Amino acid sequence: MDPRKQVQEFFARYAPAYTLSPSHRTGEDLQRLLTWLAPQGRGRLLDVATGSGHTALALAPLVEEVVGLDLTPAMGAEFIRQAQARGFSHVRFVLGAVEALPFPDGAFDWVTCRRAAHHFPNLPQALAEMKRVLAPGGRLGIVDMIAPANSEAARFLNELERIRDPSHQWAYDLKEWQDQIQRIGMQVIICETTEEILPWEQWWFPVPMDSPAVAQALARAMQAGPEAEEVLLRRPEGFAIRKRRGILVAAHAR
Repeated sequence: MDPRKQVQEFFARYAPAYTLSPSHRTGEDLQRLLTWLAPQGRGRLLDVATGSGHTALALAPLVEEVVGLDLTPAMGAEFIRQAQARGFSHVRFVLGAVEALPFPDGAFDWVTCRRAAHHFPNLPQALAEMKRVLAPGGRLGIVDMIAPANSEAARFLNELERIRDPSHQWAYDLKEWQDQIQRIGMQVIICETTEEILPWEQWWFPVPMDSPAVAQALARAMQAGPEAEEVLLRRPEGFAIRKRRGILVAAHAR
């Protein structure tokens, strides 16, 4: 199936759940991203793959204009509803794909993308587009799940994530992220990670626990070897997942 169709199907099914998710609304990674970007009441901001708009709306009081872009119309409906409920008049939603952003060069002072890039089938193209729409002196802020540096552990993580969510493409390790950003001619100026231990049931959010995929993932976890140790925690009460997220802020390279 076309990766874009997979994304649209998965997130259309669970759009309201993502709107209500405390982790997506107020996670530590969001607070760290806001701290490092610190727009201070100026400029235009684009939030790519905005989903329900948690990142865009958290930054809205700090900038002059916000655009949220997403591939899934159902997420757009959630975004608009959230923005209207908060009374934001300087916020709008645009339907579109990150690999072909419908904006002119240099249109934004800030571009953000949070907890979404592992869904992109062509990350280099997506990053190139984000840089293209950034004005000189602008800042790029990225948050995404981080894979272990060990290749076997990374493969295990990505396999498990893809069972849970078929629209998952690939989670990169932190060095790979830094390299990808440098390749588009930007310089990483902030790079840090957060870590969260998620019980098995919580990690599956928002997929119901009676989904056939749950049994498939559980079987894979039970047969996993040493490659799983950086990802999977085995406890008497059941499995837990070590979820790491990278927070990167980049500027145009000099």
